[in-house]
Amino acid sequence: MEIDNYRNFLAIVEAGSMTAASEYIHIAQPALSKQVKSLENYFGTKLIITTRGSKHLILTDAGRILYHKAKYICSLEDMAKNEIGDISDGSKGTLRFTVANSRAEVFIKTCLEPFHRLFPLINYEIHEGGITEQSQQLLSGIAELGILSVPPIHQNDFEVLFRRKEKIVAVFSTNSRFLKDDAPLTLKDLSTMPLCFSTGCHLMMARAFSERSLKPQILSICTTRSAALRWAVDDCGVSIVPKEPREILGKNLVARDIDDLDTDLYKTVVRVKGRPLSVVSKKFMQFYSDVRNSERMINIKDL
Repeated sequence: MEIDNYRNFLAIVEAGSMTAASEYIHIAQPALSKQVKSLENYFGTKLIITTRGSKHLILTDAGRILYHKAKYICSLEDMAKNEIGDISDGSKGTLRFTVANSRAEVFIKTCLEPFHRLFPLINYEIHEGGITEQSQQLLSGIAELGILSVPPIHQNDFEVLFRRKEKIVAVFSTNSRFLKDDAPLTLKDLSTMPLCFSTGCHLMMARAFSERSLKPQILSICTTRSAALRWAVDDCGVSIVPKEPREILGKNLVARDIDDLDTDLYKTVVRVKGRPLSVVSKKFMQFYSDVRNSERMINIKDL
């Protein structure tokens, strides 16, 4: 199957209709319809449903699978063109990351800025999202490397390259009405306070409370860590979020350990299992191994 058929299929799906795609890529609508029919014959199933009188199309389950795989197939060709054009020393090219919500700022400061000073001709695509979006971005080829705060969906599809232990902490405003003394903070103490969770922490904390027969007061569950921390900044609640060692969350915030909480929480760097990395990504992984205090889960030479 010619790769242009995959690219045009992507254009149809992303434009939302044959008509819009035809105008965008300057190919006649009958020719596009013929390409879709060719794809359906090739795969032996219906990919797109169009309803009479509607300008919009509906993807079948097979169509959704092909959409994500076509994204990856086309991204591979693009990566090959870029790598061949930049010729193989890794000093030029594009690094494509998917980064857990609210972690991009720290990642840029601690990793990408020093890497950029060494390799100023490399550029970056940084996609932020929740774990569902991150998994899709990696599998579809939009991103090559993932910086995750929680385990990925369908873990068997991914290989962990590095991991770094994190803690789940309780975060208060500096003069919080909820922070009464310096005594060790326990889950029982927290259960009496209005709690604001980042999504990645919520399920872990829910299990921990349940194991102790405690019912927490949940004020908010937020997609991003920054949104969860906003409640603490305004002293409306206590934020429960992941925190790296030595990370400073903000000048007006105080992070406290939870004395009786024991969770295996790691920030990880992952790739799709079995998928080769570009030369520039390998160069970044070597840099990351040299400068970051993270546990290496693979032999860098095997990448």
